[in-house]
Amino acid sequence: MSEAATQLLPTLLALSVADRLVLMDALIASLPSPPSKFVVGTPEFDAELDRRRAEHESGADPGILASDFFRELREKRQ
Repeated sequence: MSEAATQLLPTLLALSVADRLVLMDALIASLPSPPSKFVVGTPEFDAELDRRRAEHESGADPGILASDFFRELREKRQ
């Protein structure tokens, strides 16, 4: 997280729930649309799911445990 965001976070978290929801909506609306391959229901998304399922079922990509995934995510955020 950037220094600016780190400095803003305590102030933002102190806002009322209503104010945080309004901010959340505004921030989400400011984000660019995801590529179509990440939009549920598109042919690209379905093809990506099929590709990943086939890769997993073949043993080519065994995946990782959820606990390992979340541990790695927490480590990257620090």
